[in-house]
Amino acid sequence: MNFWVIILGIVQGITEFLPISSTAHLILIPYLVKIPDFGLSFDVGLHLGTLLAVFFYFIKDWWEFLVSIFIGGEKRRILGLIILATLPAGVLGVFLDPLVEKISQPQVYPFSIWIILLGVISFGIVFLILEKISKKNLEIKDMDVKRALIIGFWQVFSLFPGVSRSGSTISGGMFTGLRRDEATKFSFYLSLPIIGGAVFFKLFHVIKGENSGNLSLILWGALVSFIVGILTIHLLLNYVKKSSLKVFSYYRFILALSILFAYFGFQIPSLIIFGVAIIYLVFSMAKAGG
Repeated sequence: MNFWVIILGIVQGITEFLPISSTAHLILIPYLVKIPDFGLSFDVGLHLGTLLAVFFYFIKDWWEFLVSIFIGGEKRRILGLIILATLPAGVLGVFLDPLVEKISQPQVYPFSIWIILLGVISFGIVFLILEKISKKNLEIKDMDVKRALIIGFWQVFSLFPGVSRSGSTISGGMFTGLRRDEATKFSFYLSLPIIGGAVFFKLFHVIKGENSGNLSLILWGALVSFIVGILTIHLLLNYVKKSSLKVFSYYRFILALSILFAYFGFQIPSLIIFGVAIIYLVFSMAKAGG
């Protein structure tokens, strides 16, 4: 198995679910080390792994949602809210995809680095503000159509690199008054259709381009991102029950500094700063969990 397959699987499994922006990391890492291009098929495999992770971790919930379609009840109402909250980003994502593609490539479009940094830093600030002003006393069962739509429009921010899908939806949930852990759980619910849509969209391009890739590498990448994704979901749900999002704010600020150094060619300082950021995040979450 290729070493980078494991690394990319780990990065995908962690950054897809933690509110730290997977795009920002995938932009930073190539500046620091030379990574082989495994192609779009491999990328589909990584996303498929995290899609299966969120499906199997909440499989009991998904089953209850499915049954509720036929028998009704509270679960069907919540399923409707999940669908409603998915629509804004789902619809706008189709139209904004060409723009998002451009502003996610600082090597091709240099101005985009500032948009990425804005996304990373701004939501670090948003986390700090919401931790101070949000009432955080509601549960998912207390949600209504208005709150679902608000969360849905918050998710639109995640279309722009550096923001983070989980970061935007958790923020949207807390903004509407959801408890931090409940906002996080609802964010995971929303991730299934969004990641599923991304897999379908990329798979379409793979089939269209007849780019099959190396099946063995694709499967290993999917397996690693699946396992790491399961662990990350479990870790984050336990973490947010008793700890704030501040640790992710400070991590984002350090990450932004690392990206800035890397962009201007200072690889060694950037690598050191990135290492400090990772150590800080791991230590802080382990301390809170222990």
